[in-house]
Amino acid sequence: MPQDSVTQIIQSSRGNAELLAELEKFRRTITVMFTDIKGSTAYFEKYGDVAGMMMVHQCNDMLRQIVERHSGRVVKTIGDAIMATFEDAGESVQASIEMQQALIAFNAPKPEQDHVFIRIGLNHGSGIVKSNDVFGDVVNVASRVESVALPEQIVISDSVNQQVAPLGKFKLSHLGRFALKGKEGDRDLFEVSWSEGQSARAVAVHTLVAGAKASMVLPKYKLQHIKKDGSVGSEHELKDGKLVVGKTDGDLKFAGDPQLSSKHAQFVVERGQLLVEDLAPEGRGVYVRLIATYTLHDGDVVMMGRRAFRFQAKPEAMSAAAAVGGTVIDLAKALKEPVAEFVGLKLDGTLDEAVRFPMSEQEVTWGRTKGTYTFPEDGFMSRAHAKVYQRGEDFFLEDSGSRNGTFVKVRGKSPVPVGAMVLAGGQLLKVTQ
Repeated sequence: MPQDSVTQIIQSSRGNAELLAELEKFRRTITVMFTDIKGSTAYFEKYGDVAGMMMVHQCNDMLRQIVERHSGRVVKTIGDAIMATFEDAGESVQASIEMQQALIAFNAPKPEQDHVFIRIGLNHGSGIVKSNDVFGDVVNVASRVESVALPEQIVISDSVNQQVAPLGKFKLSHLGRFALKGKEGDRDLFEVSWSEGQSARAVAVHTLVAGAKASMVLPKYKLQHIKKDGSVGSEHELKDGKLVVGKTDGDLKFAGDPQLSSKHAQFVVERGQLLVEDLAPEGRGVYVRLIATYTLHDGDVVMMGRRAFRFQAKPEAMSAAAAVGGTVIDLAKALKEPVAEFVGLKLDGTLDEAVRFPMSEQEVTWGRTKGTYTFPEDGFMSRAHAKVYQRGEDFFLEDSGSRNGTFVKVRGKSPVPVGAMVLAGGQLLKVTQ
């Protein structure tokens, strides 16, 4: 559909005074919770789809009971995730703690390798609350907060912290200031401790932590060269907080790599955070392997197995859908085209317009033989490789424990978490401290 048709539909929705006035009747302050099960993919792989679905149902049913016990309401499930709402922020935090504690008993009878864990994110604010869904910024921020959390972690926004800190009944730790996609300025995020002896953990995210506390920052970073067989080769420390990788120029050179440019990538430490910058000509690129949830941006390039895709989205359409109390799937039907899709890339980096993978559902999966989209001829792609899901105005990308990983191409300077791997040309480098 032409762009002017997209704009017309969006403006028509936003300009409908009666619709907007009706929606305002449903606006109120609420706390939104997102949970997500980690470890379910491995369970599905080991025991099959039926057993996996039963496990997810049992786990989410247990979580649902806890939500309802604290006067909350499960709005919907998306894959193995739950979205719930609470009238009282304190009850939402208490429910989160009980959820994490309940998972200990849930996992107890199972072998350690079959244990599943959840991560939880909470946000408090104004939203449009209908009988079957919730819309607005309160949902968008909650989903972004949850994407920061690690398994077994509860992360809350600054607005939730303001509500519950005065109660004095929860152990709260400041994680730092985060640049959340689409939000002006940075937001303080906090961790809720739920077990004795638990302390705040450094987060493993691909979102820049702005102004993190000095005590949370270790000043020295190292790069380990990972050989083709997966073993660790040479190790290189950043001198004066900087290191350049290239074929013929830089601090770390690989003259025999035809995929490398003379100067290909630069690692630099800024405000305690390690960043990597792409110095290569357009098309070659530098890629970071995901170790956590990644919030997709329009134009991002994703590599899975031997395939590369460009993510294309209509952010204005997604924003409009939330503003008028509709889903992006509903809007896609009105537009008669997807609100977001992945387009295949050729070897030279140009778009292969004939190869498209639309976000036709709120969650799509990718794999060699299992998923919404499968690539049986790609031996470097795992059976179940990655998933992409939509919450609020955002689409999130997660690796599903694949053997060879899921990579996102660097745009400008990108933060690199400790433990992540960077692909520069044909060289794989792991970040350590």
